[in-house]
Amino acid sequence: MARTLRDQLPAAGSAGRGWIPPGTHPDPRPPDEADVVVVGGGVVGWSVAYWLKVLEGRRRHGMRVLVVERDPMYSRASTVLSAGGIRQQFSLRENIQMSRFSASFLRNINEYLGVPNEPPIDIQFRPGGYLFLASPQNAAALEATVQLQRDEGAQVTLLSPTQLKEKFPWMNTEDVAVASYGLEDEGWFDPWTLLNAFRRKATSLGVQSCSGEVRAFVTSTNYMMSSAPPSARIKYVHVSVHMPDSLEYQPVACAIVVNAAGAWAGKLLEAEGLPRGLCQPPLPIQPRKRYVFTWHCPNGPDLSCPFLIDTSGAYFRPDGAAGNYLGGMSPPEEEEPDASDLSVDHDYFQEQIWPRLARRVPAFESLRVRGSWAGYYDYNTFDQNGVLGPHPRLENLFSAAGFSGHGLQHAPAAGRALAELVLMGRYETLDLRRLGWDRLLDGEPLQEHGVV
Repeated sequence: MARTLRDQLPAAGSAGRGWIPPGTHPDPRPPDEADVVVVGGGVVGWSVAYWLKVLEGRRRHGMRVLVVERDPMYSRASTVLSAGGIRQQFSLRENIQMSRFSASFLRNINEYLGVPNEPPIDIQFRPGGYLFLASPQNAAALEATVQLQRDEGAQVTLLSPTQLKEKFPWMNTEDVAVASYGLEDEGWFDPWTLLNAFRRKATSLGVQSCSGEVRAFVTSTNYMMSSAPPSARIKYVHVSVHMPDSLEYQPVACAIVVNAAGAWAGKLLEAEGLPRGLCQPPLPIQPRKRYVFTWHCPNGPDLSCPFLIDTSGAYFRPDGAAGNYLGGMSPPEEEEPDASDLSVDHDYFQEQIWPRLARRVPAFESLRVRGSWAGYYDYNTFDQNGVLGPHPRLENLFSAAGFSGHGLQHAPAAGRALAELVLMGRYETLDLRRLGWDRLLDGEPLQEHGVV
């Protein structure tokens, strides 16, 4: 494992260019140097930055952490374009544990992210629970998964079709063999509020941020004669300071780089200056476009409606006032839409999602579509799980990406875990070693069956 940050930095140093007061825009230019450069200012990146400052201890001048975000208005950011859910119902032990940590974090969010003299944080959490429906073919797998969730302390119950009908009379239970229903710490909340809370708190602790894109690196191999070094260190991060076509950049000297670039985390490791031979295997993270549609149905399920995942893969939940809903569905692998932009295919709702929803909820036959948007999953094509931890050959590069749609809800846990690795060289709160690079090198996926 890579050396910790404490091993790599001097005990003292300049304080950099100072911290950005809460509520201000990112600095237009990065500093000349930082101890840690976090590439990506979504909720995962800001969580990493926040936990680095919280856990750093009492170093004399404090750690200089820089967050680089290429989309400061967050117009294309996965965080704010998500459906905002949190659940315990995963099939992988590590994901369940991260969800439970994050649920506790969100429940006590003002103790963590509250800023003195600012209003309390309200993430508008709705404890509606998740409801997974299983067909007869998938019933046994769902029941086994629920047992794992219960072993980890999650409050999840199994419902028969009769019990489903009694609890949710608006539902057609035909073809449902069993359902799992989260009783605690599941629901949905406002993603922007969480992102902004992390950003403001981290900034108040001294984290700097800048608008720009990391396009190149300088590594130790640039100074070596060997044609095939076994490893390398990143010495400088090149941050473009005028987007999108300018060639002007600012080199930032650094000790640690954190790849929290979300859907573009795989692309980042193709940047100029990184030795190609050391970047194998490639980081299998790609942007996958996902549509979210909103609709109105005055006779639809009431506000006690859960976040429902249908046997077909379609999902929906209430959205604000009674009669309003949002939902979507991930397409099959062979039908992935073009991810080069965030345009919405409205026929996808009419032809694919609506028939499935109306079959499950007959009242939805008369729904009226109100709006739509598209966002990105940072989709790990290898096993749909996050890649967390140090790179095997780039000694001071850490990854926190590839969560395949559950990055928002796992951000508090993933951020703390990565900060522990950077600072202490080991996991202390949750043991997430299986989410590291070894499984990519060994070709042994950790499949998560609960990707929605």
